[in-house]
Amino acid sequence: MKKIVMAVSLALATGLAVAEDHDFDHRWYVTPNVSFVEPDDDKNANSALAVGIGFGRFFTERLSVDLEFSRARFDLVDGGNLTQNTLGLMGRYYFDEQMGLKPYLGLGVGFLRTQRPTEFNATLDLAAGISKKLTDRVRLRTELRYRLENANDTNPAEDIFGDYLFNAGLSIALGDASEQKSVTKLVEQAPQLDGDNDGVSDANDRCPNTPAGTKVDATGCAIVDGDDDKDGIANSRDACPHSKPGAVVGKDGCDVQVVIELQGVHFATDKATLKPESVAILNAAVKTLGAHGTILVEVAGHTDSTASDEYNQKLSEKRAKVVYSYLVDHGISADRMTWKGYGESQPIATNDTEEGKARNRRTELIVK
Repeated sequence: MKKIVMAVSLALATGLAVAEDHDFDHRWYVTPNVSFVEPDDDKNANSALAVGIGFGRFFTERLSVDLEFSRARFDLVDGGNLTQNTLGLMGRYYFDEQMGLKPYLGLGVGFLRTQRPTEFNATLDLAAGISKKLTDRVRLRTELRYRLENANDTNPAEDIFGDYLFNAGLSIALGDASEQKSVTKLVEQAPQLDGDNDGVSDANDRCPNTPAGTKVDATGCAIVDGDDDKDGIANSRDACPHSKPGAVVGKDGCDVQVVIELQGVHFATDKATLKPESVAILNAAVKTLGAHGTILVEVAGHTDSTASDEYNQKLSEKRAKVVYSYLVDHGISADRMTWKGYGESQPIATNDTEEGKARNRRTELIVK
């Protein structure tokens, strides 16, 4: 039994050593809890409640480690009572969230101190449970455990005891969650005064340096020979005289591609399922598009080079469609948008590093 405990301890330590750096809640937390304990029949003890407390944190997006202490007092069948104190280390591996619930499996090792008589026994815990987020700081955690305990010296006929525990507790995070900085607005001039005194504020002036006394249109550009496509560029200077209505053009009157990267929109690994932190980013994009009601956009999905070209193409299409559907469901007209997946074909950074891959996994709004 002690060799098993040593092996499990080494496995937990190895898991921490290879932990990857992901975007996750890394705050320390405390977990007050209570357990219903059904002891091994050979202990000749009745069921009891145990109270405990844990202290831990997430070391990766999926792996948490807790130092846990609990205390239980059992009434013995033949009279008297038995007190047990446990101290152990529990590692939990979490799976993808489903319907607000996050299932996990746990593996732990520790020591159990028995009073009357006083003994120290090694323990091995196997656990399965679910976790549910209640607030930014509090999560509810429930689990079923099976605890193996090396034999009590007072009962030499038994090598190992096996107890069942049903545990429930609240994980309370310490400190405030780190803020995620994201940019989801169009690049445009900040509101200013009318610098060229043409009667059009600089915020709406497509030609901010018009000579004094020049007659201008509503966009602040000189009226010389007309503006047939109404893009703010006079026909004599318009290299693209048939621009689409509402198009963003440069000084030559030709379309300029504006790309809005939705930084902070994340998906579950290898899936097209939006993570909870993406909602605030997409809501900001809805607000921006609503404030610019004539803009037409393409929702573009991109991946890194992991996996095959065909797989990445399909994954990027699914993710682009998910973002497109979210915007439509929240009031942006489908007539203003299209969606398309580009797979790994348009990287903006190297795929040779994890940082570069993270940049290449992105969703963009391309203004038409």
